[in-house]
Amino acid sequence: MAGIAMAERKHATGFLHQRVLRLLEQHYPHPLTGLQLAEQLEHEGEHVLPSQVYRALRRLIDAGEARKILVAGGYAPVGSEPAILLWCRSCGALEAVPCPSLFARLEAGALAGGIAAPRCIVEVPGLCAACAGRRVR
Repeated sequence: MAGIAMAERKHATGFLHQRVLRLLEQHYPHPLTGLQLAEQLEHEGEHVLPSQVYRALRRLIDAGEARKILVAGGYAPVGSEPAILLWCRSCGALEAVPCPSLFARLEAGALAGGIAAPRCIVEVPGLCAACAGRRVR
């Protein structure tokens, strides 16, 4: 019996991992917090604790499928290329601008400075073109 319960928990863990990733992808370009994800899952009929959502997010981050957006205080799916993340302070939209050459230089500098396995992050808060245009009028 204990083996069946453990297998069900593992299945549920993988299921939650996929559901959280799906929600992040659906709401992109807007990052979501762990609590927003838990509320979305509850709205869809899945009762999960915020701690379970945060564990799923940690697994997604460790697998390179999602990342925490520090300036936005939320999480978003990760693209395949290293990118500068532009975040609009007004509407909350996130745009990833691929820039592999910049990240190669940052990683080389970090390695030269003695940092092993660097994970370079560049986030730029500002106003997107639409929000900046609304403020000019």
